[in-house]
Amino acid sequence: VETLLRKDMVGLLEFVTREDYYDNFLTRMLANVPAHVEVTEEHFKEARMILENKFLIGMTNDVAETVQKRLKLYFGWEELPSQQGCEMYYIKNGVMALPPVTIEEGGHYWRAIQKINLFDMKLYARAMSVFGQQKMRMPVHPLAVQKEREVVNEAFARLRNVDEPLDESDVPFFWHIPKASGTTVKEILSRCYGLVRTEMVKPPQSLDVYSKYILNVDLTTKESIEAAKNLGFIENGLADVVISQLSLEGATVFSSYHMGRAFTIMRHPVKLAISLFYYRQIATWEPTYRPEYKDISLQDYIELNGYYDNWMVRILTNAKTGGLNDGHLDLTKSIIKNKFLVGISDHMPDTFRVLEKRFGWKEMKEGCVKEKLNRPSNSNKYPEVARGSKVWNVIAEKNKYDMGLYYYALELFGDVVQKMSDTAKMGMEVAT
Repeated sequence: VETLLRKDMVGLLEFVTREDYYDNFLTRMLANVPAHVEVTEEHFKEARMILENKFLIGMTNDVAETVQKRLKLYFGWEELPSQQGCEMYYIKNGVMALPPVTIEEGGHYWRAIQKINLFDMKLYARAMSVFGQQKMRMPVHPLAVQKEREVVNEAFARLRNVDEPLDESDVPFFWHIPKASGTTVKEILSRCYGLVRTEMVKPPQSLDVYSKYILNVDLTTKESIEAAKNLGFIENGLADVVISQLSLEGATVFSSYHMGRAFTIMRHPVKLAISLFYYRQIATWEPTYRPEYKDISLQDYIELNGYYDNWMVRILTNAKTGGLNDGHLDLTKSIIKNKFLVGISDHMPDTFRVLEKRFGWKEMKEGCVKEKLNRPSNSNKYPEVARGSKVWNVIAEKNKYDMGLYYYALELFGDVVQKMSDTAKMGMEVAT
């Protein structure tokens, strides 16, 4: 076998060193360089400019991402109803059909071919970078946007409007935003109010209750949510509070008979991004654990290709990939105003006063909430970043739509707190 491979490599090397070998194919095609003309740095620059500005890029080493999260969104393509599964069939078979690379990367033959195709190698490296950048920036076809909106409308139709009166069949739904005091909130719900909440403790998910207050239901992925719905935990009234980081998919567990009553806790997007960066370096128990982040700076992290910006807006609008615009922000403002009671992580005492008032929750032991807030759960220490510094501004700009949503939520929260305060003052005046 080694002898055959060696002969193949020798033959390949002879092939690429022939006078009629068409080197730097990609660069020549893009820059329109004839076969008899030597490719130059200027040709490469022209090819790079065309590639960056005129092409949506896919990668053979990530065909599923290319087809399902790039081409479909960009062109608005969908499988025909009669051809369900066709897309994945060809993705799998196409990947398997790719011939194996028998050359050792960085070895003698690799370096020889690389040298002959130097400009294509540079162009490929640039294409990989653009591939990462386009994930969160590419425009999305109107048909794809329409489909996203249909999913949003259908999911949130299962949630009561904020201004609707409470019904005894309503079930509180906590949209848990990562690193926005969510773990502390969950502790307070169970330990201070005695509420049974959803969280998978021991797989597989089930209707078992652990530690008296935790229903063993998994609402962390789209697939697990579908499985959880089949358990019938909502219909059977087994959960006092439903919790999920997926606002859309999580909302689908409710129905017209058991509507969701949604609330969330928001945190300043810049503070959230900073906390998440340092948390992912140490959180070995999380699927998002990234020890390699210890070797890069915060700014490098924010500027990584494919950095997942504007998490809140993307989750609420179902725009998981692709570019965002003011329309996405306007939609999230409408959703937050009409469907979510919003708390603010920097104002947790007021947040819980609002929640207690809305849901009628009462402490089992006086002072429990205050005690939990003074000792927050799952908090991580990290270097502070000065407000207005270069890295702070970079993060804010990257997450400008989340910033807009956060400040709008801050206004809504302020209005709710003010109304509570005014009502309390009126009650005191009447009493006197």
